[in-house]
Formats: sequence, structure tokens, C-alpha cells
Amino acid sequence: MRLRGIVYAFSGSLIFGLGAVLANIIGREIAVTYVALLTLGIGGLLIAAGLLVTGTSLRKVVLKLNRRDWLNLFLLAFPGTSLPLLLIVAGFAQTSALVGGFLLQLNGVAGLAFAVILLRERIRWKQGLGIVLLLGGSVLVVFSGANGGGSGSNNLLGDALIFLGAIGIGFGFIPAKRLSGRVATMPVTALRLLLGAITVLPLLAIQLLLGGGTLAWHPSASTLWVALPAYIVLNFCLAYLAQQESLRLLAAWEVAAIMQTVPIFSTLFSVLILHDSLTLLQALGGVVALLGGLVVSVSDRTPLPASTIAPMATDTLLSEVVEGKSC
Repeated sequence: MRLRGIVYAFSGSLIFGLGAVLANIIGREIAVTYVALLTLGIGGLLIAAGLLVTGTSLRKVVLKLNRRDWLNLFLLAFPGTSLPLLLIVAGFAQTSALVGGFLLQLNGVAGLAFAVILLRERIRWKQGLGIVLLLGGSVLVVFSGANGGGSGSNNLLGDALIFLGAIGIGFGFIPAKRLSGRVATMPVTALRLLLGAITVLPLLAIQLLLGGGTLAWHPSASTLWVALPAYIVLNFCLAYLAQQESLRLLAAWEVAAIMQTVPIFSTLFSVLILHDSLTLLQALGGVVALLGGLVVSVSDRTPLPASTIAPMATDTLLSEVVEGKSC
């Protein structure tokens, strides 16, 4: 079971790395609110369609959710998904996929911190050393890029937006972990995306009103028919499903630590697809950051405290869903 969880987490990390490159392409041609609405909405509908194929009723799952479940779903869908998505896509439109991919790894640091504070998971001194290395490496990548590297000199706003989005993603590990013991992977992911799309609608309406009814929409044919569909299916279906399943099998901090490998894949795809280049300082910063992620992931593992597991074990309202059809 544990090995399966690690495989799911690494699979999600690989796909999120590709998603960083796709977000860089799409965000330059389509307004961020359109991107968020399309990716979340269509992604949620695709997973809901998959539930129909497997014979699982999403309506029955919804009816069995209690107040705490709905609170966790809202926290997961808005501050943990849709808001970070808006910030990250807007940020990628102003910086390089290479630097943005490294910045995204900070979601793991944030996830570790939130796991300690909110889930009372314990981090040992070796994990703390890994976090310091991660932060130091990420800072080196950003500042070397800002001084003439792959991201240019006018992208600090884009870097800041991605940084804030990464913090939001890190926070999202907490409600996702709490829901993983209550609702099966596919239903919770479908609800996460659909509710996230709903939270984007008010912002879209405000922007259309203030902007005279128009927002940027000038995608090339390759973006509209290749990059955007790939981003929806890979990042918002497969990657989110893999991450949620890994949270069901592993502790939140372990998933957050494995997510530190996203820069490896985002760098690879940036070089292959966007033909980005690495400076020596960026490469050094990446090595330091990845070393930090390795230190965190191989450190002594601490099981989830009983206080975190007990509330999920005592509430059997959704037991037949949790034990039933999961992706």
C-alpha cells in the first residue's frame, strides 16, 4: 500500500511538472479566469463522467456529506485549488516555466508547515535541514534568473504570484488529507474541481463588467486544440486523482515532500518543449533544492497521530463510499 502511494505521488509530480510548462504557454494567450474556469469545470465534468461509467452516484455522495465535509471541500476548492490556480497561471504568463517550476516546489514546504500546525504531524531535525536547503535553492534559482537567467529582469511580480499560489497549494494538502478518509478519491476530486469552478464565476463576472465585457482570448490553434486539452486532462484529471489517492495512502508531509520533485520534471519539459536554458547558478540552486527534497523524503517517518485519525474512523457515514468504488 505504501509503495503504491509513493508511485501515485511521483506520478502526480511528473504530470504537475509538465503542467507548469503548459500553464506558461496557455497563460500568455488566454485570460487567467477563462483558463481557471475551463480547466476546473471541464476537468470536474470529465471525472464526474468517469464516476457514471463506474456506476458511482455523485449525488449520493453529496447527500451524505456533513457540515465538516463541506467546510473541508470549500477550503480545498477555493484557497487550496482555484485561487492558487489563478495566481499561478497569471504568474507563469510573466515569468519562465523554468523558474516557475522551481518556485512551485515551495508548495511542499508550505504543506509540511501546515501538516505540523494543523494535523500535528511531527518533523524531525533532518526534515528541517531539508526545508532549509529547499528554501535556499529556490531563492538562488529566482535571483539568478532575475539577474539575467531564463526568466529575465521584469518578472518579480510573476514570481511573487507563483509563490503565493504555491502556498495555497500547500494549504490544500490539509483539507484533502482530511477528506481522504471520508470520501473516495474520484468523488472528492470531482467535487473539488466543480466547486472550484463555481468560486471562479463571481471573479469572472466582475472582470467582464469592469473590462467592458472582454478578456484576453487569442489562443493559437496549437494552444486551443493541444495545450489546453492536455492541461485539462493531465493536470486536472490524472494529476489531481493521483495526488488525492497518494494522500489516502501516505501522510500529508510525505506527499508534500515527494512533490519537491516537480522541478526535475518542469525543468526537463521546459528544455524539451520551450527550449529554455539553464544558467550555472540556476542549476546549482536546483541541485541544492532537490537535495533538500531528498533529505526530507528519506528522513525518519512519523505515523499520523491518533488525534488526526480518530475523527475519521469514528464517523462511518460514508463508509460504503470510502470502501466502495475508488479510482
